[in-house]
Amino acid sequence: MLALSFDLRLEERSPDRVLISVLLAPHGASTWIEGVALQLLAPGGEPLSARVLLPISGDLRHPMLSTLELIAHTEPIPQGSRVSGTAWAGTDQIETTVPTDPFTELEVHMRARRRIDPDGDDRDLRLLSAEERALIAQDFPWIDEPRLPLAVGELGVVEGGPSEEEALDELIGELGIDEESAEWLKELLEEEE
Repeated sequence: MLALSFDLRLEERSPDRVLISVLLAPHGASTWIEGVALQLLAPGGEPLSARVLLPISGDLRHPMLSTLELIAHTEPIPQGSRVSGTAWAGTDQIETTVPTDPFTELEVHMRARRRIDPDGDDRDLRLLSAEERALIAQDFPWIDEPRLPLAVGELGVVEGGPSEEEALDELIGELGIDEESAEWLKELLEEEE
């Protein structure tokens, strides 16, 4: 197995093409690499574009970022398509994929890098009916749970605990402080009071 991080990210998507960023980063000081290839694939695995070989070969010593465009033979790119990448050296290889459907990357969901235009003409959003929401809540019950806890814990004062001096002696014992430093710490705490 190659000692290499190999990641793909969808940068832009058009009906018949995708713009992909390729990140290669060696795990150690360097990694030998003989080639990197990318291809746009249909949901069933059939090729939708030519296989593109990146001009990368040799000793990779630093992270490298490259961007390329893959053009599909057909328009539009079917939903569920993906870009598949392979990096290899001899018989070792690493494969990775990225979906080409818009808004499927985890980073987009978590960071909200892309905004949905509510006034756009091509809106795919619609409100769920009560029945649809109940059906989804069967698999994802947290969507109907209240955001605030049902019962809030109460704070109480626990009596009968150790005195301040006993607690300080216990702390000093846990820290393993010598006798002289312990006296200095006690004096310092008394000054602050």
